[in-house]
Amino acid sequence: MTGTAISRLPTGIAWLDRLTHGGIPARRLTVLLGQAGAGKTLLSCQIAAARARLAGGGTVFAALEEPPADIIRNAAGFAWDLASLDGRQFHALDLRPDPDMVFAGDFDLRGMLATLSAKARQTGAELVVLDGLDTVLGWLASPARRSAELARIGRWLEEEGLTAIVTAKAERQGGPVDALGPLEFGVSLVVALERREESGGTLRALRITKYRGSPHSSSAHALFFSRHGLEPLIWPGGDAPPASRERVGSGMPRLDALLGGGYLRGSTALLSGPPGTGKSTLGALFAASVCAAGGRAVHVAFDEGPEQAIRNMRSVGIDLDGHRASGALRLIGLQPGRDGPEQLLSEILAAVETQKATALVVDPVSSLMRGGVADLGQSAIRRLVEEARARGMTALLTSLVEVGDDPSTGTLSAVSTIADAWIALGYTERGGERNRTLSIIKARGSAHSNQTREFIMSGEGCTLADVYTAGGSVLLGTARMEREAEERRREALASLDHQRRLRELQTQLAEAEMHQRRSALQFEAAQAELALLEAAEAGRRTDQAERLARTAASRSADVPVEEAGAPA
Repeated sequence: MTGTAISRLPTGIAWLDRLTHGGIPARRLTVLLGQAGAGKTLLSCQIAAARARLAGGGTVFAALEEPPADIIRNAAGFAWDLASLDGRQFHALDLRPDPDMVFAGDFDLRGMLATLSAKARQTGAELVVLDGLDTVLGWLASPARRSAELARIGRWLEEEGLTAIVTAKAERQGGPVDALGPLEFGVSLVVALERREESGGTLRALRITKYRGSPHSSSAHALFFSRHGLEPLIWPGGDAPPASRERVGSGMPRLDALLGGGYLRGSTALLSGPPGTGKSTLGALFAASVCAAGGRAVHVAFDEGPEQAIRNMRSVGIDLDGHRASGALRLIGLQPGRDGPEQLLSEILAAVETQKATALVVDPVSSLMRGGVADLGQSAIRRLVEEARARGMTALLTSLVEVGDDPSTGTLSAVSTIADAWIALGYTERGGERNRTLSIIKARGSAHSNQTREFIMSGEGCTLADVYTAGGSVLLGTARMEREAEERRREALASLDHQRRLRELQTQLAEAEMHQRRSALQFEAAQAELALLEAAEAGRRTDQAERLARTAASRSADVPVEEAGAPA
């Protein structure tokens, strides 16, 4: 790792440790700067909880601005809940100075640091948080006194072997308030938490403005609040999860065949198209198919409540209510524009986590772009895709395209470039009829069809029609039915003609066979007659010979003529 010469204390927050190349500087001072509401106290509590749960480290938390009970209560809504940690994992101290002591001018940090040292030794804590140090130092009128107290903190850390995080307010320009004086010059790491209002939305970001002795990025990283605290909208790099070759059915066998077997598990598919082309139906069909196969799904519908979605899908043979009742499906209805993209993202991710979802449907994901800041919406969508991949969860996102736009080019570029599969839905109009179409623009890792199919929805379910071409054009709907009817009529006529000709040939063949049989009989009769004639002729000749012989014998007194005339 770059910068290994610096000893670091892991925060336990994966994205923050990645941004800081391993954590905050050990036995040094780290400052979290930010305006009110930027998340300084929250991030310091989040670090304390993460170290307790993941790294096993303890934290002593010095509350210098508000009571510890308020801090713990404010953190109760997050998954890490400080109140559930024991005293060795997290110990909060109320170290707000006594106002009478401050006004008397007899005030320094020695007593506070001694208390922190004792508590750190007692609990074995390595990390100390000084929340709101700028408020305490602001009570010291002399800049020289403030500088001396800051130097005291630095020496104290070295002596005690502790690591400290200080939270402090920042001016609008991003620098520390005047009460901190030269604080930025005396610390190793300065993290600025930014918060600003823009286009009706709130932008939050984290920027590392200084990390002494360590390479770091000074770019602003957009943040949002989730049930885990502050998280980046765009995950700061990391190893990609292994790519699965397993397929997940879309709920429509013919679409699975076009995709080479279905969606790849852990991939993200985008369905784009104008209103009424079937995007919501395909999304619900996919969610129902996952649940029927034993998976768990979250279905997010914008501008539509769960009951409305159940009713609408029932009309095309999709039973969402049964899967919801079994617990396999969680239906969520959200209103775009009510909250910013980051708040909507937080709700979606919380639902995915609590549902232990293996599949996610967001219909339409383009609603995250409505209202607020467009860049935030794009970042939220990208984070949604990254989260799905990291969890091995198959996601299906729909995107609304304006009527008249090409669904293959008019969708969100932020989604289409990162989606693994892109299916364009549309419709054609001909002869006063509108027919839905489906085509696959891309499907990474899959051999897929490039044909446009007719997408048919009915009360019996959804399917894709076979490709039907005539004269080089694909025919849909009534035009296809009329052409098919014409072809059936022609086939019927051809069949009738074939049957007529077949009967003619069969008759001719029968006649020929009959004639052949008559000829054979005539031939046999002639042969028999000829044989009889020949036999009769042979008998006649024999009889004649015998008569001649008898006549000769009677005339020659039984002596042959030749013998009677011979000499003595």
